[in-house]
Amino acid sequence: MFLARFILFHFLSFGLAAFESLFSLFVDHKFAFTPKDIAIIITGSGIIGALAQLMLFDWLTKKMGEINVIRYSLILSAVLTFAMTAVSHYFAILLVTFFIFVGFDLIRPAITSYLSKIAGNEQGFVGGMNSMFTSLGNIFGPILGGKLFDIDLNYPYYFATVVLVLGVILAMFWRKPKHIDI
Repeated sequence: MFLARFILFHFLSFGLAAFESLFSLFVDHKFAFTPKDIAIIITGSGIIGALAQLMLFDWLTKKMGEINVIRYSLILSAVLTFAMTAVSHYFAILLVTFFIFVGFDLIRPAITSYLSKIAGNEQGFVGGMNSMFTSLGNIFGPILGGKLFDIDLNYPYYFATVVLVLGVILAMFWRKPKHIDI
């Protein structure tokens, strides 16, 4: 079960990397955003995501636990990633993007925290594997996303939505391990 969770978490990094790496191209091609528009959205998303991590992450994990933070962040991210293909107004795109990145920015530390708790004496190994799989996702996600983008500019977002929905489905079956307090 640990291995299945570990692989899923890193499959998610593949889908997230496909989304994030093509964002600038997507909004340029679909909405004719200028570099200034793109910079505003990426900077704003980064600030809001960092604030969400700073102000919400600890509170949410104490209240709900890492598994539920992961579940709800996946649901939020999946819905908004799909919504990104349907919105068309500047402020709608801005809001959707800001909240997508909040979901993404809560998923990552929740996964890292959860994995470190269930790793036991293997935290160093798990931390290294976490880093490696994230790097692989950052390599292969943009490659696949780019190929999908060449077919249809919405396809990378549909792909990311499917990956996130699969993550939601699998995460719904997870239970808190009995030997740790999450």
